[in-house]
Amino acid sequence: MKRKSLYIGAAFLAIAGLSSCSDSYLDVQPESSVKQENLGEETVAQTALNGLYESMNHQYVGLELNQNVGESTVGTVVFDNYGTDYVSGIWGLSGLYSWDILSNDRLYFNIIGWDYYYGIIGQANRIINAIPQSSADAESEEFNQNLASIKAQALGMRAHAYTRLMSLYANRWEESNNGERYCIVLRTDSEIGDSPLVKQNDVYKLIYDDCEEAVKLFDLSEITEREKWQINKNVVYGVLSRAALLKHDWQTALDSAEAAMDGYTVAQGDDLFLGYIEDSNDIIWSMDPSFETTYYWSWGSHYACNGAYVNSWGIGGGSINYDLYRQLDPKDERCKYFFTPDKLAQLPKVLNPAKLTEKDFWNEKLVDVTDMLCMSSTTLYDRTGKDKNGYGMLNCVIGWCYQYLTKTFKGNLSALDNEDGFYNYIFITKKQGDDHSISMRVDNSHYANACKLHFGAQCKFFSVPPYGSMQYPWMRASEMALTKAEALYMLGREGEAKTAFNEFQSKRVAGFSSKKSGDALLQEIKISRRAELWGEGHNFFDLKRWGERHERREWKANDPTSGNVCPGERLTEEQKSPAYCNGWRLPIPQREFEYNRAIDLSLLDK
Repeated sequence: MKRKSLYIGAAFLAIAGLSSCSDSYLDVQPESSVKQENLGEETVAQTALNGLYESMNHQYVGLELNQNVGESTVGTVVFDNYGTDYVSGIWGLSGLYSWDILSNDRLYFNIIGWDYYYGIIGQANRIINAIPQSSADAESEEFNQNLASIKAQALGMRAHAYTRLMSLYANRWEESNNGERYCIVLRTDSEIGDSPLVKQNDVYKLIYDDCEEAVKLFDLSEITEREKWQINKNVVYGVLSRAALLKHDWQTALDSAEAAMDGYTVAQGDDLFLGYIEDSNDIIWSMDPSFETTYYWSWGSHYACNGAYVNSWGIGGGSINYDLYRQLDPKDERCKYFFTPDKLAQLPKVLNPAKLTEKDFWNEKLVDVTDMLCMSSTTLYDRTGKDKNGYGMLNCVIGWCYQYLTKTFKGNLSALDNEDGFYNYIFITKKQGDDHSISMRVDNSHYANACKLHFGAQCKFFSVPPYGSMQYPWMRASEMALTKAEALYMLGREGEAKTAFNEFQSKRVAGFSSKKSGDALLQEIKISRRAELWGEGHNFFDLKRWGERHERREWKANDPTSGNVCPGERLTEEQKSPAYCNGWRLPIPQREFEYNRAIDLSLLDK
C-alpha cells in the first residue's frame, strides 16, 4: 500500500570534491504548493510527517554516487568507515582508513552527514512549528491526540538528527569545557538564514527538551500502533540515551536505555540469524523494508551479502576488522557471521579438499592483495602447484557460504530466490556447467560457484531481491542492553554492571559469566558492543566518545599475526591518536560558512 506523503527538501547536492557556496542544500521548501500554515491541519501534517520519514529511506537523485538512501547510507559511509571495525570493499581505498581526508571541508564524506541531518531538521521544524499544541494544553478542548502524536514524532526526529550531528561535528565531552565549547548551528524555526555557532550545552538542552516533550505527547496521544520505520516513545528514549552517552550523563543514559527496551527483547538463538530481511522483537527502529522509493539503490543492494551490486561488482558486502574478531570468544554466536581463518577447520573434507588451514589466509597465492584481499578469484584455485585438481580457497569460500545458508541462516530462504541463483556471494544451480562456470558440487543435487569474497566477509545482512529491501536496524534492544551495562559501570555500580552484562553476553556465549573487574570489565563490555553493532552505523560514535585509538592493521604475506586491511592504507601514529583532527571532529562544510555569514569559525577553537 502506498503512503501519501509530502517530501520536503533534504536534497543531497554533495558529491566527492564538490565545492559550492549555494544555499540550496538548506532549502527545505516543500515540493508541492502546500503552505506552512496548512501544516497545522491533521491530514496535511500527517502527509508531511510521512515525507519526513520517506527522506530517511529515499533514493536521492542528482548524485554521481548512486548509493544514497538517507539514514543507512550515512551510517555506513561515515559512521562505520570512519571507525575501525568495518572493512569496506567499496570505500577501502579512498582515504577513509588513513583519514587523510578528514579535514577536507569540501569533500562528500565530510559533508553528507551535515546535509542529510540538517535536511531532517528543516522538515521537522516545519511540522513542530505548525502544531502549536504542547503537553501543557492537554486539558484544552482543542487538544488533538493525532496532532500530538505527529508533533511528538517530529520532535523525536529532530532530537535524533542533532544527536548524530553532535557525534560527528562536536568535540568530545572531555574537550568541551563541560559543554561550553562551540560546535554546530542550532536551527529551530522554519526560516533559513544566517545562524551562528552555539555551545554544546545549547544543543544538548534542545535534545533533552525535545525528548521530554515528545514522551509527554506520546503518552497524551495514547496512540501506540506504528510501523518500525516510524518513531514511538521507545525510539525517543533510545535517542535520549545516545545523547546522554555523548555527554557522559550516565544516569540519563541508564534510565533512558531501560525505558527504550520496554516491550522489546534482546535477540538470541535463531533471531540472530534472520539476516534482517524480516522483523524481530529486538528491532526498535529500522529502515522501511518496502522498495517504493528506493528501488535498486537500496542499502541492501550495495551492502547486503547477497546484494545486486555485490553480485555485479564483487565488492560491497563488508568485512570485520580481524583484530576485533580476535578478541571475541571462539564460542561467540556472532563469530558465525564472518568468513575468517578459524572457519576452515569447521569445514568437512569434501568442502575443503585441499586441506587448507588458518595460515593460508596469509598465503599470497590464495589471497589477492591487489583486489581487496579477495579469497575467491578464479586465478587462485591452485594452492601451491602441488594439487593437480586445482582445489584451493575458492572451494572453501563456496563451502562456507553454502553451509551458512543451509545450517546457520534462519531467515526465509525462499525470499532470497532470484533469476541467476545468487545467494550469499555464491551462485547455486542444479546443473553443473550452467552460467557463472559452476564448478563445485555442494550436495547431492546442487553445484555452486562464487563471486568475490574478501577476508572477514560478513553474512550478517541479507536483502530481498530484486531491489535489496530489508529491515536494516537503526536501533535495537541489544544496543540498549549494552548501554545499560556500560552506564552502570560508569556510575560506580560495578556489581550491577557485571550482572547486566552477563545477562546479555550469555545470549551470545553459552554459559558466559565474566571473571573480569575494574577496567577489564569495561573493556569486555566495549568489545561486545563493537561486535554486536558491527555494520549498523555506530562505530565512529562509540570509539570517539571512548577516546579509543584509530587502529587498522594491514595484511602481510606469511604473517598470521597481521591484520586484514588491504596494504596501502597505513596509519601514522598521529592518525591513530584519539586527539587526531581535534578529537575526531569533522569540519563544518565550506558551503555552510560561505552561505551562513553568521558563522565565526574562530569560535571553534575557544
